[in-house]
Amino acid sequence: MPSGLAATADILLNAVADALSDDLRPVCKAYQTHGIPVIFMCCECEDDEEANGEVSIHFRRLFDANPSGLDEVRRIRPCHGGTTAAQFRIVLARCRPIIDEKGEIPPPETLTEHTQDQLRDVELLWQSIACCGMDVRIDDVSADLSDPGNCSVTFMDVTVQVYVPALSSPGSS
Repeated sequence: MPSGLAATADILLNAVADALSDDLRPVCKAYQTHGIPVIFMCCECEDDEEANGEVSIHFRRLFDANPSGLDEVRRIRPCHGGTTAAQFRIVLARCRPIIDEKGEIPPPETLTEHTQDQLRDVELLWQSIACCGMDVRIDDVSADLSDPGNCSVTFMDVTVQVYVPALSSPGSS
């Protein structure tokens, strides 16, 4: 049975956070946010030396969908039922090697190790959502290839069937 938007986001977020923790790759924070998160620090946790980074989820859009593939459809009188889907974006930010204060580039071994860690994160993102028990379609998993900074960011766009409750009618309790 599909859940509401907030509950669905929570289920997806917990699936990812749990998979990362189970693989001994925990994050410092896991949370829901409005839009793309502001990532202040992705390298160190205050409470946990084993963890780094953060994972968040935010709502992108809601639409009528074909139940077999969750593709968008146009429906006349959508208040009479049908399948409703929501698209969410999951953002995983992790610490990455950067040019040091002397202007030296990290050695190839460090870059390779980080890349392998990021690819493991991608695998965990995919499997945690693919096997979360919901009617879900994975639309995309991609890395942020922007200028080097402290964080590497992996985005995952998913579409999932959701339940949107009916409006209360006057006099109903």
